[in-house]
Amino acid sequence: MIAKLLSATALACLATISSAASAQSGSGQKAPTASPAQPQSQPNPPSSKPEQQPTSKQPTADRSKLIEEAVTAVRETRNAIRAIDQNKPADAISALERATGKLEIVLARTPDLALAPIDDAVITYDVIGTVQDVERIRAAAKAAFDGGRMQEARRLMDGLASETVLSVTNMPLGTYPAALKEAAALLHQGKPQDAKRVLETALNTFVVTRTIMPLPLARAQSAIEEGRTLMEKSNRTDAESARLGSLLARARDQLRLGQALGYATEKEMSDLVRAVEDMERRTSGKQQARGIVEPTRPMFDAANKASQPPKSN
Repeated sequence: MIAKLLSATALACLATISSAASAQSGSGQKAPTASPAQPQSQPNPPSSKPEQQPTSKQPTADRSKLIEEAVTAVRETRNAIRAIDQNKPADAISALERATGKLEIVLARTPDLALAPIDDAVITYDVIGTVQDVERIRAAAKAAFDGGRMQEARRLMDGLASETVLSVTNMPLGTYPAALKEAAALLHQGKPQDAKRVLETALNTFVVTRTIMPLPLARAQSAIEEGRTLMEKSNRTDAESARLGSLLARARDQLRLGQALGYATEKEMSDLVRAVEDMERRTSGKQQARGIVEPTRPMFDAANKASQPPKSN
């Protein structure tokens, strides 16, 4: 009942969420199974998502140029490693000089920039199933975990995600340029293998930041916002009232799915469910209700924030 897929709808919700903040049983009994498909990634030009950028406040064109310079520096670093492997130290030094020059441009334009984004990707995981399906798999995973069957629990839990994950790879500008200069000095000293180790270490120090955008929260908020005009309309038609009821029911169901999947905190999700149920009560029949959407916006902001991965120290 669980699948992972690239969802056009999910990607359409990306801007909304960003502004608010994307098994087999090893025992005697057969557990419920998840059948995930492989997630598909959608690479994007880093300059196409201004919210991904670090602290730079440059205009879009300038920011795009800075990213291009940083990407070129990485490419030249790899060229230097390749030249070392080919026993061409002069070519390696030239590549490092070009890489250093590119980073000097970045640092000159944005001296306070700590991380330079060099790559990004979007992957969407979606759950095809009901709240009851999710709860059954959760129970099976807990039973496997409590029984010491860690890998079975891991496989079961692997499919329990409904989110868009935006991953941005960043170059640490505080250490990377110094590593290039150290490698160049080692090459001048006739120590190509030491230089190579320095460069490989530098390439492994890139920082990957991930932003999680829970799809149930996005879909629920979208449904509420879509129904706002109908809530505030004084003379709704029967069709409009039915439409509003459908939108609020969708929002409530999505929030309960997000709750079952463990997004945000239990209290934050319960408060959002109660808020939607209050909307349903206050707009039942053809009742008009104004100002009941606004209080949910900070609630969604907080729930999205609480759904983010912990920051590593």
